[in-house]
Amino acid sequence: MPIYRGDGGSGDASTDAYASQVATHAQTATTKANEAAASATAAAASATAAANEATTFNNSLGAAATTLSAGASATASYNSSTKVFTLGIPTGATGATGSTGSQGATGPQGATGAQGPQGATGATGPQGATGAAGSDGSDGSDGATGSQGATGPQGATGATGATGAAGADGAGVAAGGSTGQALVKTDGTNYNTQWATVLTANQTITLSGAVTGSGTTSITTTLSTVDGGTY
Repeated sequence: MPIYRGDGGSGDASTDAYASQVATHAQTATTKANEAAASATAAAASATAAANEATTFNNSLGAAATTLSAGASATASYNSSTKVFTLGIPTGATGATGSTGSQGATGPQGATGAQGPQGATGATGPQGATGAAGSDGSDGSDGATGSQGATGPQGATGATGATGAAGADGAGVAAGGSTGQALVKTDGTNYNTQWATVLTANQTITLSGAVTGSGTTSITTTLSTVDGGTY
């Protein structure tokens, strides 16, 4: 390789040629470097576009499922316009009924509900036949006296019941009798009465049956106002 020894020295012409060649190679290298940089920039832009497209595809990708009848074959399809995968899934066969489980524990009792409205009073039923009188039972022993409980709150007034049927007419006053007579009992039976004359002024008393004893007996009777008169 020629050695450069300065201007006007030995080998000057060859040195100029070499310098020109170096400058040409340098220019070529610069051009190639610029081309390489442009290619790298284009490649980076292409990679960015591809990444953006992949992101957009992933964001818009969807899936859907449809139910097919039992026994049908499963299906799969893709719609490139909507970017949606559709899967057809057949209905599974109905499984056997499982055994009945044991009964669970009884839950706690719920709160008592509000009292319902009082129902309408029912019709009065017919009077039953009078039963035969029962025999007197034996007296039981007296039990211990219990303590008196607290007085409960007064209940609400019940609805007025329907008017009962009229009872049979009572025996009333026996017919007959005369002035000065009164009804007297003849025995212990209810309503067994008769008209009888009561004592008035100057009444004669007649004794019957055996009368024993001796001496004088006097009966003093004082009557005040009777039937509007004085005796």
